[in-house]
Amino acid sequence: MPATKTLPQCAEDAIETAIDEAADEDPVVLWWDDGGYLRDIVQEVSHSVGCEFYAAEQTALELRADSPRDRTVWYVPQAHSDDVDWFKDVENTGGVVEAHIGKLAARCFENDRIQAASIRTAYEDVGEGDREQVAKTLFQELNGEGGLPTLQGLQTKIVLDGHEDPVQFVLEHGAENLPDETGDLLQIRDLLVDNGVAAVDGVTDEDVLVKRTRRWAVAEWLVEEGLDKSLLDAEYRPESSSGLGISRPELQSLLSKVDPERAEELAHVYLDPDAQFWHDILRSYDDPWELADCPVDASLEHELWNEWLQAFHDGEYEACTTRAATRYQRLETTYGDVPWTSVWNQAVEVAKLAHELETWEERGDTTDVVDLYGDVDDGTWQIDNAVFNLIISGEPEHGLPEEHPATASLDDLRTSLTKSRYLDYLSDLGDLVVDQIEAGSPFVGENYAHQFFDQEQEHLQSGQSVALFIVDALRFDLAHELAESVRRELPGLEVDETSWVGTLPSDTEFGKAALTPGSKFSFNIELDDGELVPERNGREITNYQREKMLKDDGWSYIMQSKDDKSGWSNTRVAYYWNDLDKAGEKELTDFEALFSDRIEKISDIICEKLDQGEWDRAYILADHGFVSLPQSIDLDGIYPPDEAEQVTRRWVAGTDIDEDAPGVLLDENTHLGYLDDNTKISVLADPIQRFRNQGIPDARFYHGGVLPQEFVLNFVTITQE
Repeated sequence: MPATKTLPQCAEDAIETAIDEAADEDPVVLWWDDGGYLRDIVQEVSHSVGCEFYAAEQTALELRADSPRDRTVWYVPQAHSDDVDWFKDVENTGGVVEAHIGKLAARCFENDRIQAASIRTAYEDVGEGDREQVAKTLFQELNGEGGLPTLQGLQTKIVLDGHEDPVQFVLEHGAENLPDETGDLLQIRDLLVDNGVAAVDGVTDEDVLVKRTRRWAVAEWLVEEGLDKSLLDAEYRPESSSGLGISRPELQSLLSKVDPERAEELAHVYLDPDAQFWHDILRSYDDPWELADCPVDASLEHELWNEWLQAFHDGEYEACTTRAATRYQRLETTYGDVPWTSVWNQAVEVAKLAHELETWEERGDTTDVVDLYGDVDDGTWQIDNAVFNLIISGEPEHGLPEEHPATASLDDLRTSLTKSRYLDYLSDLGDLVVDQIEAGSPFVGENYAHQFFDQEQEHLQSGQSVALFIVDALRFDLAHELAESVRRELPGLEVDETSWVGTLPSDTEFGKAALTPGSKFSFNIELDDGELVPERNGREITNYQREKMLKDDGWSYIMQSKDDKSGWSNTRVAYYWNDLDKAGEKELTDFEALFSDRIEKISDIICEKLDQGEWDRAYILADHGFVSLPQSIDLDGIYPPDEAEQVTRRWVAGTDIDEDAPGVLLDENTHLGYLDDNTKISVLADPIQRFRNQGIPDARFYHGGVLPQEFVLNFVTITQE
């Protein structure tokens, strides 16, 4: 039965009735309000009917200080007391209203006065600390804004502290927030039954009431996703919706409304192994993935993981990727970033990597390593990217309850992929590079990094504004990530990616020397007093010389620095970012996470400068890449040949090194175009071999070898469309 009047309307009726029944033509109406929650309403209504309004602030006696001359409402925010005789004349000549907000609210239900008495009782009987909440609920529901409530709806909100849906209240708040009074608990139970939760009929224990309500709600969602409801006990079978419009399960509705913090808390309720709501049914369900869109019940979660794991062991990697992505999206949408979500997100990366490692040899001609690795769309660089993503995603299973099956299986999958199969892939890839180099003229027809500025001379010398972003140790996959970031942030620019062959050995001093722009340029690497040095036009290139040459040729030379903002107004800018290489060589314990952070930073800088400036053309270039290995890899320390003049951890150089030296020999027969005729370099191709040498044992990050991860580079060209 809905209300027929608002609180202001009932207050107006009470004042007008008191005036009509008064003996005085301009009476004083004395309003006693136990609790003082009607002041604003009484004041507004008093003015609307032409009465002055005075409220007692401290004591009722204040109102006698100034005798009224016109119609007046005296408001006293306390209960009437027979001991107070100061207002006998008002009672005799004027009018008296004794109505707190509970009593006035009951008057709003003219068509059901007997049942409405419960509203008054609810206000009067509640403890002092909870009375304000009841008053707030009554005011919000009966102030006339947003329509008038039904009596049952208002009773529900009073019992549930302002919540209107008893089912969702129990689903969210559980037993701890149910009322202590037995009568109130039974009222909630009856409201639940009225809302279709037949499983709680006759229940008098609050814990049982919550358990059965939640079990009913989980069953409702399972049926929504396709579970045959005949499998359920009769009292848990959800009723078919007969209403018009879109209807969705109660739990789904609840979880779509709560904030992220509350959603995370509810994940621990509905995915808790101790609350396996329908374990007996789900553990023997033929295909639990039919129900994968239901993100509640730990039993379903466990069955999904076990089925996924079996498919993974059966080699069904593409299906595993699709299924893990489906489950991840459902859980992420429902709960946000919680351990259950993170585990499925990593499962996507695990399945992707397994598929990449399984199929990499099928991608193309394995005698052309540059194309095999560096194809922008299909190259095996994606394997390194998958390893990177897998490692930086950490160990999310540690946040799960111990009973979740991922806690016993996910680490083994990571270990198998990154410490066994990935190492096998790197070893096979190294063998392919060795075979290609030893076959002679290994990279015919490829783009060589030391020729980049010759090929781009037209754009560099045409008067266009050009920005170079030269990023140290920018591996192919990270360059692709940067390119994708620019595409997302600045969709008005044209972004192209192209494979280039970097210098060998792939150390910074050679790679950056090869990427030094200038009007005249010839690049060479040769031995000088037993040291391998890069030269430009016959002169060794040092950091100082490179900076001087750039400035002499009209370039702004900017090194990455928080405080360095000068030089960007020039039409030709060369910006050097070295953090990736520094992070890899000096912060070996967690360099993947550091790389992820730094890629985001360099992306922000590049996008900011491109957006602020009017550049005709920009390039993202790399001097070399790197090889990353998982933790706890045993390295094979080997001895360099006696004839080596310079020894590093990954390569040796000399004039008399022969073909029997470890690794692959680079000399004049390889036709790289920049090695001096008398210079020979033996470069390691095995990912876990190192020449014995003093220095940091770079067990996880290194460059200088001949794996494609180091010298097949992704150059990004950015132009205005």
